[in-house]
Amino acid sequence: MLRMSKTKTDSGRGWRGDSIGHARAGRKGGQATAKTHGERFYSTIGRKGGRMSPGNFKNDPQRAREAGRKGGQAKGWY
Repeated sequence: MLRMSKTKTDSGRGWRGDSIGHARAGRKGGQATAKTHGERFYSTIGRKGGRMSPGNFKNDPQRAREAGRKGGQAKGWY
């Protein structure tokens, strides 16, 4: 049986209830990204963040209908 726990004693990666350590890891990752990609990286992705993604079903209902139709045919549901 797989045990899911959020205690500090568990081994492995991921959230273990240590908010200070989690924040420290996030800052460290951000600094590493800035070092490898440069300062312009964040301004570029920041500008992209507010745009709508054309690739999701919410923004393209026709694409969602087509995907549902194909899935139904593949499973034999009509």
